[in-house]
Amino acid sequence: MMLRSAGDQESQSTHSMAVVNPAVSVLVVDDHPVVRMGVSMLLAPEAGLRIVGEASSCAEAWGMLLRLRPDVILGDLMLEDGTACDLMEKMQTKGVGGEVLVYTAHAGEAQVLEVLRAGASGYLIKGSSPQRLIDAIDTVARGDSYLDPAIASKVMGRVGRTKERRAAHSRELTEREATVLNALVMGKRNKDIAGELFITERTVKYHINGLFNKLRVSNRTQAVRVAVEQGLVSL
Repeated sequence: MMLRSAGDQESQSTHSMAVVNPAVSVLVVDDHPVVRMGVSMLLAPEAGLRIVGEASSCAEAWGMLLRLRPDVILGDLMLEDGTACDLMEKMQTKGVGGEVLVYTAHAGEAQVLEVLRAGASGYLIKGSSPQRLIDAIDTVARGDSYLDPAIASKVMGRVGRTKERRAAHSRELTEREATVLNALVMGKRNKDIAGELFITERTVKYHINGLFNKLRVSNRTQAVRVAVEQGLVSL
């Protein structure tokens, strides 16, 4: 039997305690001071979130992005000197990372589609419950996409009424792949999808990889954009 010294045990214990998931850093971008203050006060007590800054314009947000490198940018659609789409375009051009969650009062179908095409990972309507806001931030922070349930039906209904505009390179999705893609649009995790479909998480990953190959995308957010733009799923 191997005996561990107190020092070894202490070292092991210290190492175990050190393995802690870092809090998600959030930059709040809105041209209304009251909204910025309210959102920051709401999110501050959350153990897994950390507000690193507030900005009122694209220019101010850009400077903070370069300096703070937040995990999530929670921003309004319309700002003092531009839009969230302008900011995302600059981020892509300059190669600056960060998941963008648009948090706005605008619920039009055209705005939602424009934002998704611009590269947003999520779209949430102001007036949603605090828990929904927290869930949306958590969803985009882990690399998934989030579409507000209040507008998901409208957007998907719109594309569902049009002819499917599948790209020439996309092959038909299987029934199970379409079900999994629909779940991705709703921002569900692999674990949740597996539980609902009574399959393993490994099988879910298999179907997701198949989706990526057929849609010619490399991540979940891109898959959701293709689904919305081409009418590949319906709610």
